[in-house]
Formats: sequence, C-alpha cells, structure tokens
Amino acid sequence: MPTMTSHSRKFLVFSLQGSLYALDLAHVAEVCDPVKMSPIPMAPACYSGALNFHGNIVAVIDLRSFLDLTGCGPPEKIIVLQQEVASLAFLVDTAHRIISEDEISFSPSPDNRFAATTLLFCDGEAILLDLEKLVCEAESCMQKNLHT
Repeated sequence: MPTMTSHSRKFLVFSLQGSLYALDLAHVAEVCDPVKMSPIPMAPACYSGALNFHGNIVAVIDLRSFLDLTGCGPPEKIIVLQQEVASLAFLVDTAHRIISEDEISFSPSPDNRFAATTLLFCDGEAILLDLEKLVCEAESCMQKNLHT
C-alpha cells in the first residue's frame, strides 16, 4: 500500500448521472446536504439559486444541467468551492470519497471541454474537471443571460 505524504494532492470524487468526476480538494470548502436557496433573478436555468455560506452569498449551479446531462431525481450533495476560487457551489448526485494522488495514475482527458485529465484508481476512474474553465464558463453564461 502506498504511503501518503503531507504534500500529496487530494481529490474529491463525486457522481453525476452514474459517471464519476473529481475536483482538486484544495479548491473545495465543504460538502453538504442541499439547503433552501434563494432565487437569482435573470439567472440561466442551470443556476439553482443562491445560499448563505458562513456569511457569504454563493451561487449554486446544478452541475448536471450545466454539463448538459439529463437528471433523474434530486441532487443529494452541494460542493461549495473555496471563496478564493469563486463564490460558487455545485449540486451533484453523490459525493463518493476523497482519494490521494498516491492512489491514482493519470490518463489523457476524454473528449470533454471541461476535463483536465482522467484519474485512474483501483476501483474505477473519474474525470478531473478543469475548475478554471468551469468557473469562466459559469461567469460567461451568467453575463450573457444578464445582457439579453
């Protein structure tokens, strides 16, 4: 079994429509259950609303809708990003686990505009999302909606 060092990156693995995705854990502030949200006027349909996260207003995106995945059933978790990354959170189906860089190997990214790479681990694989691209697209999507 590989030893884990304190400098090892960690990733949060979660699911959307039966597929596994991941985010760098350094960018995640918290994973929580869905809460009551306030609507965001004139926001695109993929924005589920806004919530108060420890005194900060955070926009919540239904990641299934944003990635054009069809959804069945309500999302079970919210992944809140670190404030330094964006005032943003993602609704996802489930959060599976945290995995260390020591437990994975990297594979070329699939044909997905938001994929940075693929993480391969002992019991599966997950698409590591490019958070910078996601955040830029989310902001652009909101700006386009506000100007129409």
